[in-house]
Amino acid sequence: MKKYFMGIGTIFIALLLVSTVTAVPQAQSNPVMNLINDIEENKNIIDYDFLNNIINNVQSGGIIDLIIQLITLIIQFILEIIDVIQNIIGLVNLIQNLIDAFTTLFQLIQDLIEIIRNIFNPSSLIN
Repeated sequence: MKKYFMGIGTIFIALLLVSTVTAVPQAQSNPVMNLINDIEENKNIIDYDFLNNIINNVQSGGIIDLIIQLITLIIQFILEIIDVIQNIIGLVNLIQNLIDAFTTLFQLIQDLIEIIRNIFNPSSLIN
C-alpha cells in the first residue's frame, strides 16, 4: 500500500513539474504579443487612396514633377514591401523557435517517462 501511494505521489509530482515547465510567464509572452499586434496594425499598408491623393495633388509643374513623384511613390512602396518581408521572416523565425522548444519539451517528457519507468522497474537498470 505504501508503494502504491508513493507511485501516485511520484506521478503527481512529475505532472506538476511538467506543468510548471510548460507554463509561459507573462514577461516572456509580452514581446511576442507586441510583435503580433504590430503586424496586425501594419497589415493595411497598401493604401490605394495614397496613390490617388498624389496624382490629384500634382501641381501643374509638368511631366517631370509627375515622374519624380511616381518614382518616390514606387520607392516608398518597395520599402514597405521590404518591411513586410522582414516581419514575415521574424514570424518564421519565431515559429521555428517554438517548434524547437516543443521538440525539446517532448524529448524531456520522454526522458522523464523513462526515468519513472526505471524507478518502478529497477531490473532494467541492471541489464
